[in-house]
Amino acid sequence: MVPQRKRKVNRTSLILFIILLLAFFFRFYKLTEWFSFGMDQEYEAFLVKNIVEGNHIPLIGVNAGDTGIYLGPYFIYLSVIPYLLFLGNPLGFAVTASFLGVVVTYLIFVIVKKLFSLPAGLFAAFFYAASFLASYYDRSFWNPMPVPLLSLLIVYFIYRIVRGDGKYLVFLAFVFGLIFHTHLSLLIFTPILIYVLIVNRQKFSRKIIIWSLCVFLFMLAPLLLFELRHNFTNSRAVIKSFSAENNSQTSGFNNRVYHLMNFLGRFIWIPPAPDLFVEKGMCRDLLWLRKNAYPEIIGLTVLALAVFLYLHHPGKRSAAYALVMAVFSMGLLAVLFYRGNFYEYYLLFLLPFLAIVLGIVVSILNRSENLKPLAVLIVFVFLVLNLITLFTAQNSYTHNNKIAVTQFTKKYVSQDTFNLEALGECPRFGGWRYLFEYNVGTPVHSYMDSYFQWLYQNKTPSGQPEKVVLLSMIDARSAPKTIARWQEDKVRFLTGYNILAEKLLKNIHVFILSPIK
Repeated sequence: MVPQRKRKVNRTSLILFIILLLAFFFRFYKLTEWFSFGMDQEYEAFLVKNIVEGNHIPLIGVNAGDTGIYLGPYFIYLSVIPYLLFLGNPLGFAVTASFLGVVVTYLIFVIVKKLFSLPAGLFAAFFYAASFLASYYDRSFWNPMPVPLLSLLIVYFIYRIVRGDGKYLVFLAFVFGLIFHTHLSLLIFTPILIYVLIVNRQKFSRKIIIWSLCVFLFMLAPLLLFELRHNFTNSRAVIKSFSAENNSQTSGFNNRVYHLMNFLGRFIWIPPAPDLFVEKGMCRDLLWLRKNAYPEIIGLTVLALAVFLYLHHPGKRSAAYALVMAVFSMGLLAVLFYRGNFYEYYLLFLLPFLAIVLGIVVSILNRSENLKPLAVLIVFVFLVLNLITLFTAQNSYTHNNKIAVTQFTKKYVSQDTFNLEALGECPRFGGWRYLFEYNVGTPVHSYMDSYFQWLYQNKTPSGQPEKVVLLSMIDARSAPKTIARWQEDKVRFLTGYNILAEKLLKNIHVFILSPIK
């Protein structure tokens, strides 16, 4: 009996190890090429840099979706760790983000095993590990990065409270407090939390309640201090976001439903040869290039959700089923009634639960001798389809090419002072100001100064620059009017300066210019 149990444990450990290797492969494959270092990452990198150099310790983090509502600073504080470990190299953020994705895969196994069953845990971990969509977002280091992890922990801690373990209220207070430092989409859990706390209020001792309140207030402390020092800026922004003054930032109902259904399908499979530069849907100019889910794939995801709903029954695991269904219900309500700007990444909190639903459904199929071949087929097809996407994906503006641009520039700029300019609709927001400061030197002026000047702490060189570095990234896939506008700016630059050197590095044309004397 003991040897048989030992063999089962060893087999489980081996399968889990393979799944984690798969998660690692999906998230670290072509890491330096596919690393997304854009404007959001650049902003956070400057905030972290100022903390490390002792220039400024902020009480707030980034602006939440241009609403004027600021998140808390704890994500920025935690970002100091990879910054120090990698000496300010942005690739440190890439490694951290991808590694966290592997950790989330493992936690899905652990939590689903406790809430449902061992096979369900293994299958759920597999689906999360091998989903190209999940791995794609797991590669991004920005404030929504912890959303899948936090959503998973929130549900687990709520489950433990429902099962009678009141001390988990303290952990829940801590994780819920982190919402205000990462992404406000996680507030979708608020109705679930309120309901559970009211129904289970008898399970909390006075000591637990006091500790939980203290932890939650500690998590909000920087934001509360910021409010007091800045005339309740955040509170006024929240009020404004619900008023008629903010009607410009709206999204249509059909658009939101489309994002939800597309997200459900893309979790199972993003069609081959995606361009990772456009997959987040943030670049509206190139949105038409994004790979959308096939209707048939969306239908399969909806079918899996319907089967999961059908499987819900009273019993030991009733609370776990109900919580997972509640998450999807809250997500649906958000799509129905939230009228602000809506992007796919607002749904990141659903990623672990899509894996869980698929894992449970396939684990039930796997129990039946007649249906086991179907379960094996689903796993095999899922893996093959996502591997096809992984191996055919590409990035129009790779991090490696960005580094090549800075290396070429450094040869010609050397110790000279310079300005940094860039042309192109979306590629110009590719973290260039930070990359140049890290790899080349600090520009006298850059096209990003209107966004970041307050972060420089007056450490930019002064006087007239000796050279101008011009990065031309006019994407041929853009609208004709957009291309024409940027081409006019390019002609203006090139006719107004001497061209000292130039080089076309894939789709980035680098010009080293000097003033005409």
